[in-house]
Amino acid sequence: MRSRRPAQAGHAVGSALLVLALASCQTGDAGAGAPTTTTTPVAAIAEHEAGPESPLAYGLTVPEGATQLGPLARYRSDRMIEAYQSELATALAAQGVREAVRAANGNPEGVAQPEAPPITKNGRPDDDSFALLEEPPPADITAAVIRLGDEPSDAVESMVRQIAEVLPEADIDPDDIASYCTIEDERVAACKLEVQGATEDDRELAISMYVDPGDVATRTAPPSSQTQPVMEVRIQDLSDPRVTRASALRGADVPESGGDTTARVVWPAMDLEAPQDTPLLYGWVRPEGATMLLSSFRPGFVSLYVPNAADAREIARTYVEGLAPGVAVTKDSYEGLNEVDVTFSATAPDGSRAVGTHVITARGNYVMLFHSPAQG
Repeated sequence: MRSRRPAQAGHAVGSALLVLALASCQTGDAGAGAPTTTTTPVAAIAEHEAGPESPLAYGLTVPEGATQLGPLARYRSDRMIEAYQSELATALAAQGVREAVRAANGNPEGVAQPEAPPITKNGRPDDDSFALLEEPPPADITAAVIRLGDEPSDAVESMVRQIAEVLPEADIDPDDIASYCTIEDERVAACKLEVQGATEDDRELAISMYVDPGDVATRTAPPSSQTQPVMEVRIQDLSDPRVTRASALRGADVPESGGDTTARVVWPAMDLEAPQDTPLLYGWVRPEGATMLLSSFRPGFVSLYVPNAADAREIARTYVEGLAPGVAVTKDSYEGLNEVDVTFSATAPDGSRAVGTHVITARGNYVMLFHSPAQG
């Protein structure tokens, strides 16, 4: 069987009733006099959904039976930024000279200027960080967060099958779910696939897929998951000739297969959806006024809709700054065809990493937060 356990129908009805009840009252362990926290209304989330076959990157799409929440997050890796930094510095210096000449031409009496002219990119705060370059570097990382439906195995296998088709030499067997999902007592505890390889047109990609079915011990799903398993897909393009081809991921890192268990694995049903004020990522809590579209316990991610652009930017920035005391934060703006992604990122001394992207779209402001724990 490919869906949830036989009692799933009863659990689904119970969970649906519970979610409706929680939406009108409280969730969590509030006692007498404790503050209440409601779930996000399903209708408030639905308007930010993208259905199956919505494009991700490099031919990958949202799998059948799944829903993408919020936009794609597109941003440059530290490796990409570093590779183009010297060219940007040269362009900024040249612009500074041009501005100094213009200032001198407007100063016919030759009076010394109290300060050097400011060096800017183009003037607007959301301009691409590399806008001065004739060919700004691309955003080499694309990330999407996805809620699975009532047939999680089918959606996960579909995603893996797509990855196998994009990277034909990556040695992926989509039919062997035990090779990329951890199976405990014939139930899926988590899924993790990290592969690197060349596409048929010789583009080098690193693709990762993670699935969180929820906390099996407490039977609690992440906030705004609608008690369904959630997925993160991240694609990194390693093909830029200026960037070394060493992958930021660890390469293929999947458990040894225990045989083809696809026909008998089941997904544990979740009885509860965690409250909206549940600490996520590395202790971050949803701020007031932000609509949580989707979240995950493992790996940590959150997708938010935020009405105000300044608030969205502040959420992304302060989230990353909270990773570790005094941590160095990188800011980079990427201007695509239909959106601007302003990304803050940092790596802590222990190797854990935080990325917060403010995505500015025609539909409004979104914040995509990601956390990668320290390895080892």
